[in-house]
Amino acid sequence: MTLSDLDQDAPLAGRGVSLRALTCLLFGILVAMQAGFWAFMGLPFWWSIFGLFACFAAGRALWAAQWSGRVAPTTLALCVILATCVIVLGGEGRFFYANTDWQVRAAVLADLGRYAWPFAYVQPSGAIILRAPVAMYLLPALIGKGVGGTSAEIALMVQNIVILATVLAVGSELFTAKREKIIALAVFLGFSGMDVMGQLIVHRSILLHLNGWAGLQYSAHITQIFWAPQHALAGWIFAVLYLAWIKGRAPAVAMWVLLPVLALLSPLALIGSVPYAIHAFVATMFRRAMTLGAVLWPALVCVVCLPGLLYLGADSASVGAGGTTYNWALTTTFLALEVGGYLYALWLTRRHLQFGIPATLITVVLLMLLPLWRVGSSTDFTSRASIPALAILSMMMAAILSKNSAGPGQVPFRRAQRLILTVFAVGLATPAGEIARAILWPRSPAVQCSYFGVVPGGAAHYIARLSHLPAVIRPQSVTLVRPTEPPRCWDGPWPD
Repeated sequence: MTLSDLDQDAPLAGRGVSLRALTCLLFGILVAMQAGFWAFMGLPFWWSIFGLFACFAAGRALWAAQWSGRVAPTTLALCVILATCVIVLGGEGRFFYANTDWQVRAAVLADLGRYAWPFAYVQPSGAIILRAPVAMYLLPALIGKGVGGTSAEIALMVQNIVILATVLAVGSELFTAKREKIIALAVFLGFSGMDVMGQLIVHRSILLHLNGWAGLQYSAHITQIFWAPQHALAGWIFAVLYLAWIKGRAPAVAMWVLLPVLALLSPLALIGSVPYAIHAFVATMFRRAMTLGAVLWPALVCVVCLPGLLYLGADSASVGAGGTTYNWALTTTFLALEVGGYLYALWLTRRHLQFGIPATLITVVLLMLLPLWRVGSSTDFTSRASIPALAILSMMMAAILSKNSAGPGQVPFRRAQRLILTVFAVGLATPAGEIARAILWPRSPAVQCSYFGVVPGGAAHYIARLSHLPAVIRPQSVTLVRPTEPPRCWDGPWPD
């Protein structure tokens, strides 16, 4: 497919898929995940009926809102092809190497398909239940229960291809010309900081996984989707809807309705989305464009999502949170290499910000402050909560690169474009390394252990004591499981 082929999309635009339909598809998938969660927790049947009816009503209101924009057939086809390549290369379906985080993810998926819901593990400390962002696994696990074999893994792969392709398609409508769309897709998929430079500064091999050189991460987009697709997809769904609202393509109610149902996919990406949602709310109020439905429908969806929010917060004291103790010099270097060049490009073009001053300021402030906080003992908060901001920043860079800088008075844009291309080119080492490992290393083996076999004792951010679940969502009866672990947790080599 060439640029000239894509330029023929204009006559087909009327036969494309509307942003309204694509967003409602995303909402439907996320609601289905909520329904799977209600079954997983053994909530009363009446709650499922109420929840589905409420979400159907909110979906009707979402459909009836004001939208504009259609994704042409060839653009949609390109998005499907790109999404398929990315998800499959990330190791889903086990056609290629999968990063070692998938040892845990595959075990969780297998346990959800293996044991009757709701279930708890019998451990020395008592009955333990999975307490994690389980939304991504639930529908594939149900398919695995019914079909068996590797069907759950294939279903997970297909589900994530559909979501990623839809996100890319919605994002493509942030730009008008076909050249701009191609630039935006390329920038989004290749977006990264200059991790390779940081790796050299701390005297680590550039052949290793590059994102963790500073002890905290602003992960490349390919790294996010390869290692933690649930977090990446949650943050990207919100980011494209927020930018579509800024561009007048989508109503504000779209991001507000989808925000609560993203929590079970990634509570950390949800946290990074909240400042943007607040901006949209305040801006809508100032424009006197707020309607009763724009408040009531998101509020209704929030009520429906309360069991999931209570579940995610259960036994959370064991996770811990607080300020970081990172070396300030290293943190400053980290910010300079990861986002410094991109932020300076925004400064150079500050008189012509493509997505407005508020969105730009929120993005800059978030990226400056996120390294100062942690949740748990890992750097996951920084790397996951930054996903929406980094996605929005990538589209701002794509907008600058798409600008025609040939005319008089365009010197700032030419300087910004050269800077962006330099940082982007250096940063490509990170996604290139991820893709190289996917192709050159052995395909990932099947995981044969339960979650506790892969993570002896469990991790605080993945489990909770059954007795510490809020009474309103605590299952009245559970299947108590005592997994018998095989001598080897996977049936082949899994290099790290």
